Amino acid sequence: MTDRRSLLALATTMGGLMIPGAQARPLDQVLSTRRLRAGINPTLVPFGTFNDRNQIDGFDADIAREIAKRMNVELEIVQVGSPDRIPFLQADRIDIVLGAITRTVERALVIDYTQPLHTQSVVVLTKESGTAKPIARLADLNDPAVRLVQVRGTVGIPWIAANAPRATVTLLDNYPDTFRAMQQGRADAMVDVFESVVVPMRNVAGVPWKVLDEVIASTWVGIGVQKGNYTLRDVLNLVLFEMHRSGFVNTTWEKWLGSPMRTPIPFNPMF
Repeated sequence: MTDRRSLLALATTMGGLMIPGAQARPLDQVLSTRRLRAGINPTLVPFGTFNDRNQIDGFDADIAREIAKRMNVELEIVQVGSPDRIPFLQADRIDIVLGAITRTVERALVIDYTQPLHTQSVVVLTKESGTAKPIARLADLNDPAVRLVQVRGTVGIPWIAANAPRATVTLLDNYPDTFRAMQQGRADAMVDVFESVVVPMRNVAGVPWKVLDEVIASTWVGIGVQKGNYTLRDVLNLVLFEMHRSGFVNTTWEKWLGSPMRTPIPFNPMF
């Protein structure tokens, strides 16, 4: 029979191993310090960017400022990158994290999510004219005359393999090269996340860009909080609900992305 003290020691050891990082600041600490620390990635344009005063701005910054305002606390923006944004949250260096934190099961095992803030949509970017053949719907892509251009490793590639195998596909290393290929008439379309291409698309002048209305797939994006920090998460959910209801989220989205959300967030008071 195992000694009782040995079991207690084992439980204590296992309990220590299960604690992933520092203890989160619950809501009462955020309110008592009157400070909300928001992690934002300034390289994820237009969600995060540096303005002409070298301050972090963008859609996420506007959202975080409004959240802090409605909670009656000061906002502290902390610069994060894609690799360190979740570790910053787990280490209690930030209270919330934004920056297109797509809702996935893998992430939900280590952080908690608010209700969705926005969506991201996979779409087809093409041109009104200057293509090998008109592209008006998804089915038009599955044609040997259609020349697709894609950045290596992006989400559109497996979709094309399954749904448009007859198209000619050229793989390039970066987005500037893909947009240049379309601008110069060497490619007709690309399949990618709308939110990733909307700003580069606007920056390439003289091209009659067109985005098909059909959405291939959508992902849901919330705000991340440290695992188990329910007091803060629950208040954020109510704040986000009011921001959706007032139209603040959609207005801010159109300010930074130039068009409505491709997949709207359903208005739902239950969260």
